[in-house]
Amino acid sequence: MKKTSKENKEEDKILVKKAQEDDRTSFEKLVKKYSNYVYTTAFFMLRNSHDAEDISQEVFVKVYLSLKGFRGLSSFKTWLRKLTVNTCIDKIRLRSKTKGKKFSLDKMTEDYEIVFKRYAKGLEKDYFTSEKVKEVLRIIVDLDENYRIPLILRDLQDYSYREIAKLTKKPIGTVKTNIYRARKTIKEKLDEK
Repeated sequence: MKKTSKENKEEDKILVKKAQEDDRTSFEKLVKKYSNYVYTTAFFMLRNSHDAEDISQEVFVKVYLSLKGFRGLSSFKTWLRKLTVNTCIDKIRLRSKTKGKKFSLDKMTEDYEIVFKRYAKGLEKDYFTSEKVKEVLRIIVDLDENYRIPLILRDLQDYSYREIAKLTKKPIGTVKTNIYRARKTIKEKLDEK
């Protein structure tokens, strides 16, 4: 039986408390529980499975090093989400300073399949077929960074417009416009099919 949100939060509180007391098994359980979540978030933001793996490792190293300072003012998942997004944004900024790198279509297609196998099956509802979910994922990953990042933060990570504006250092109006345009692009591309 699937756990409720409240049960998950309570389980996380217990695991975090034990991990803060140097219980390695509890920390490993947190990593196992959230590794797909961190990887998927990183993949959609960075569009590259190798970078997503690197970010995942980096995030869990940061969690390990700073967990004792986690005071529980938010849920562990919220804290982890913010840490993941910030680490990805740092990577994107570094990439833009070094002119970034281009991705081959073959490599990106391979990456979509990896993500689909790890995560997207959970997105399937009565309305969505696996092919439709794959197509939505392909469209999202192909979006320009200015549209993709805010869309992911809003629709997949539940950030508020204000939080997205702060993270991306863009005016809130720009954030709303970019999310609107991203959704419109997805709809148009799906309608073409």
